[in-house]
Amino acid sequence: MGMLNKLNIMPTKPKNKPKTAQSPKESLDAEVGSIHEELEVPVASELIFRKIWNIKRFLHTIKKRDLLDSPEFRCSVNGVTTFWNVSVRFWKGANGKKVTNPLVICLNLTGCETEETGQARIRFQFGVFDAHIKHWECCPISSVVLNLQNTKELLSVGYKSLSIMDRHIDSVKDVRIMVKIQIIQSDEEVHSLSQDMARLMAIEESKDTMIESYCDSENKDCHNSPLTAHSWIVKTRSEKLAKRLETHSSDKNKNVKYLLSLPEYSYGVVNELIRYIYTDKVDCADKYAAKLLPISTIYNLQGLKGLCERHLIESLTPSTVANILLLADQCRCENLRKAALHYCEDSEEIKGNVHMGKTLAWRVMEMVNPDLFMEACESIGSSSSNLDSPGTPGGSWSD
Repeated sequence: MGMLNKLNIMPTKPKNKPKTAQSPKESLDAEVGSIHEELEVPVASELIFRKIWNIKRFLHTIKKRDLLDSPEFRCSVNGVTTFWNVSVRFWKGANGKKVTNPLVICLNLTGCETEETGQARIRFQFGVFDAHIKHWECCPISSVVLNLQNTKELLSVGYKSLSIMDRHIDSVKDVRIMVKIQIIQSDEEVHSLSQDMARLMAIEESKDTMIESYCDSENKDCHNSPLTAHSWIVKTRSEKLAKRLETHSSDKNKNVKYLLSLPEYSYGVVNELIRYIYTDKVDCADKYAAKLLPISTIYNLQGLKGLCERHLIESLTPSTVANILLLADQCRCENLRKAALHYCEDSEEIKGNVHMGKTLAWRVMEMVNPDLFMEACESIGSSSSNLDSPGTPGGSWSD
């Protein structure tokens, strides 16, 4: 941040609403009771809460206020109800004056009601809406472990520094901030099938398959840590990978019976492929999604294909959309292809890249896939209607 220092970024307690005389409708509500919303799912860790904060007249609002808190919202599932808000705080410069850009976006736990106390891992992700091309720009996912117990104490869970650009301000001068929250209760995580399979993946003694790949610059010690797997898991997960298993023996490891030779892929990529085969998860999606997508297509791993598609859709930017569009077309990923074409709509930056030849990716597309290039050009400049409904002054939440 250079000369910037944090101003107070501690959250503030939501203000209690003043008591007023009950309206006839409120009296009726008191008589008939209220409905409590709670989700019941087999595994809460699979549930992601997504909330959107619409900040009205953004520039005017942050100019006149020293802090800004969203309305409180609730995430309730399987006997655990948590209450949250998102707050905007400001850095201050060396002269002590408020800096309005970048902002500090904070996620705060404002209370918890639970039948059983215990630890939980909270994964959260902030995003800001690009109003010009109608797409969410997402920050990296963050994670923290909390003790969930009955409390009304306020707790700051985490924050991100976020720059708000002209493209984030819509036609009515509003800005939309998103937060995704995933609550993973410790017992669920420890005893889930995915975690059990991750532990099995770490047990070298029972593995019977050596895996070959090439050593890349980031994994120079791969010869000292060869990749291994259980042949029965490989056979179960992918018939096409199973066909590449060869009978093999090793002087160093008497348990080895098979060799899976994948010399066309790097050590890091194959390591994440094996992780997915065991756990249905990829640890480094930011780094490997584009490389794993073609592999998922070749070896008919539909779950991996969907995981990579979702991540690439969330990572679309004007500088990456051309490469992602080429990849989607190559791998016949229709959802990703449509998302990339839709992303091209109404973007002056992308339009400039295409027509003025600023980026190599668009020039390559024009040469190797002229039909796709023409389809992208047709998408650029087309518009889609804005379905946002007006919110309340000062901002409002929506799902």
